[in-house]
Formats: sequence, structure tokens, C-alpha cells
Amino acid sequence: MVKVSIYDTNFSIYRGDLPYTQEKEGPHWENYKDTLRFLGSIGFYVGEDKEIKMHYPCLNDTHRAGGFGELRFKAEYHPNCYHVKFYQDEEHENQNGGFYDFDKYEKMPYLIQKRYDWTMKKLIQYFFKRGFFVEYSKDTFKGEAFIIHDYLRSSHHHQNTWFSLTDVDGETTEYECNGRDRDGNILHNGETKYFRDWNGYLYRGRVYHNINNMWWVLLPDGTVRNEACFELFDLKETDFSGRQKMQNPPQEYTERKRQLARCSTKELENELKRRKRG
Repeated sequence: MVKVSIYDTNFSIYRGDLPYTQEKEGPHWENYKDTLRFLGSIGFYVGEDKEIKMHYPCLNDTHRAGGFGELRFKAEYHPNCYHVKFYQDEEHENQNGGFYDFDKYEKMPYLIQKRYDWTMKKLIQYFFKRGFFVEYSKDTFKGEAFIIHDYLRSSHHHQNTWFSLTDVDGETTEYECNGRDRDGNILHNGETKYFRDWNGYLYRGRVYHNINNMWWVLLPDGTVRNEACFELFDLKETDFSGRQKMQNPPQEYTERKRQLARCSTKELENELKRRKRG
């Protein structure tokens, strides 16, 4: 089976059990050309890699380059694996590091990141339709894509091919006990809910069921949090909207309080008498 491995903005497509050939022929070579044609069909221009053509003309046939706006890519073919690697335009690329860096997504400006996110989804759909096995690094996906990928790899969700997150809006859990918020309301995918972080600040985001009573919360900045259903709520007029300082008493105090809770009334009375004598 042909395997696709994705890390950061790099796609590596392995030959798998397809026939091996050193020549530019056979199904693996055709897969390479078909991938480039697909990129052309979704808006990328595809042409020669001018740097390779100038310095390594013998490799010109197996290397291609192109772009869609400021999102660029380079592709290179090898008998066992071909690669497609995305990055921002050459000017930014030269400023931010070499072609083989693995933190290109984080270095991209926001709008280029969004163009890459869209391209990645299209490519994954393309590979799925061709029957390729797709695997991802845990750091590959952000925001909505992170939740979609979690649904695809989880045995607790029925999706098996890339989808739009809005496709599951309105769905809820199989068991009500795993899908009721702080006030007893049934949670549904896509709803906006509030929760308080450990630091006491109020947060808001769209919720999607994860597993058991845990729900993914997609914050406006693209961050994804994992919160229990009973931590989620609709903000009411009676809810305090500012920071709610969380109590964090010393561990010794907490342990002493726990021990006192186990004491009988007689033991507590003796303890008070001892303190008075002291």
C-alpha cells in the first residue's frame, strides 16, 4: 500500500509495494505526476525548479516547483519516495532558514497559514480517494484540522475520510451523562460555551465531543482545549465575568483539614482543650 507521511508542511509519499524501477516510469512515477497535476487543478502553477535546472540540470526532470500566491512548494522524485514541501515565498524563506527546516508552518504569516491549511485538506482528500494510507505527526494539525484529525483516528467516531467540521454540528453524545453542561443542558457539537481556566480567567469557544465526558473547545485564536462537560456553561447575568481568583491553600493546610474531618467530636474537643492549655 502507498503510504503518505505528513510532518509540518512536508508530504512524503512512499512507493510501498508498487514495482521498483530506477527509470522515470511505472505507477510510482505516475503517482508523482498525478499529484502535481492535482496541485495544478486546485490553483497552483507548476513548473521547473529553476535553481535545480541551473545547478543540477541532470535532476531537472525529477524536480518541480510552483506556488499559489505567496504559498510555494518544491517537489522531488526518488524511486522509493517522492516529496512535496510547502513554504512561504523565497524572500521570507531565505530570511527564516533553509528549505529542510521543520518549523515552516509556525514561521508563516497568518494568511499563508490559512492557504496551507486549505491546501493540506485538499491533498488529504485526494490521497484518501486514491486509497493511500495517510499518517500524521501529532504536531501537524492546528485548530479545526486538529479536531478533524482526532475524529479520523478515533474509534469513537464514525468518520473515516476528511470532512468539514461543520458537518458534525448539532451532534451530541450517545450517553446523556457525558453531554450535560454545568447547568444540565445537553451539549451539541458547534455550540459556543464558556469555561474557566485554572488561572481563573473566563474563556469561550465552540465545543465538539471528544471521548466520554470530555469535549474539545475550539477557541477564537485557534487553540484547542480539552474540558469536561460539567466545566462548560452558558454565561448568565448572574455569572461573574471577570477573573475569579482560584483558592490555592498550602498542601500542609489541606492535609491537616482532611485529617480533622476524620476526627470524632470528642477528639476535636480534646484538641481544643490542648490548644487552650498551650
